[in-house]
Amino acid sequence: MATAKKYIPKPEGMGLEFHQACVSTGLLHLQQCSDCQEFRHPPRWYCPQCHSKSYEFVPVSGEGTIYSMVINHYTVDRGWAEEVPYISAVVQLKEGPRVVGHLRGVEPGGAALGQAVQVVVEPRGEDFAFLSVDLVDPTN
Repeated sequence: MATAKKYIPKPEGMGLEFHQACVSTGLLHLQQCSDCQEFRHPPRWYCPQCHSKSYEFVPVSGEGTIYSMVINHYTVDRGWAEEVPYISAVVQLKEGPRVVGHLRGVEPGGAALGQAVQVVVEPRGEDFAFLSVDLVDPTN
């Protein structure tokens, strides 16, 4: 039996801008206000701090900690079926915003809140990138 492919969304608007910025360099990008320099995610038309509509997408470190996570025991996307159970994690980035990604290579119970992680961009075509999360080895 052939393995099903994971569904790849077709983002629009600012979501598309975010994904294209990530795909173009293979690095995580965040929207940053051009006036007050505040980072924000998800992308928005106006800065929640200074209400400016000027922004750009800039590369960021991808470093952060696990803020929250959930173990998925079921999926409606057959492309993820072979990975069940898998962990989705909310990462608190050192730049401030939070992003959601798939915690790679970690069994349920193998990660903890507050644990150091690295967000990795996995491009899927020109207009979409999965965000994956790797645990950071504390001995390095």
